[in-house]
Amino acid sequence: MKLNILSPAANRIDFKVPQAKRLDTLAGKTIGLYNNMTGGADVAVDRAAQLISDRFSNVKFERYGGPVREGRPVLSRAVHIDEDEANKIATEVDAMIGATAH
Repeated sequence: MKLNILSPAANRIDFKVPQAKRLDTLAGKTIGLYNNMTGGADVAVDRAAQLISDRFSNVKFERYGGPVREGRPVLSRAVHIDEDEANKIATEVDAMIGATAH
């Protein structure tokens, strides 16, 4: 008798993305908050916004995820930010925080 053992794991794909340039301060900046609509992601970005607001003055937050931008993609667990949307977001914020909680 022969036994075949199979792994359900996907093949690993390694790629590197350069780190974004760090901001000198968050004071007076606009921070994007991306909620990918998984359970708890909204809690995570809300908490990040609160902690940043407590520490830095004049911070503005723009939210992404769900149906929050009229005329823009409804971002969800199934529809993520694509290159076109990423380019638009880059013109609207100084930095971005993303949450992919469960």
